[in-house]
Amino acid sequence: MRIRNLYDPPTLKDRDPVVPWVPGGMTSSARLTAEGCEITVTGDSVGWLYPPLQDGLAKVVWEKADGGTLIGIRSNDTVAIYPGVTVLVRLCGYEDASLVTMLNNLGLPLVFAATDRPY
Repeated sequence: MRIRNLYDPPTLKDRDPVVPWVPGGMTSSARLTAEGCEITVTGDSVGWLYPPLQDGLAKVVWEKADGGTLIGIRSNDTVAIYPGVTVLVRLCGYEDASLVTMLNNLGLPLVFAATDRPY
């Protein structure tokens, strides 16, 4: 099994800032900061962030600054971005979907294994 950190955290320096889609009457913006990709959504509803490119892997997920993964690990759909500020700090990808099940069963976050080494 193999997992790899796709970009050098915490800057996501190899990617453009990702801006979620928002409905009319709302605004969204994104910028790169020292922490990562800072996304700001304003309005009364919800915006949607599209999943990152798979890059030939079984799955790619965004990691939020609070340690949570933003894209669901069971599906690769768009995810809700609520009004306020969300900071993304890295992308993690894996070649074998069974890795996520194993980490979940152990109670470990996906980023526990986010280094470029075999397991």
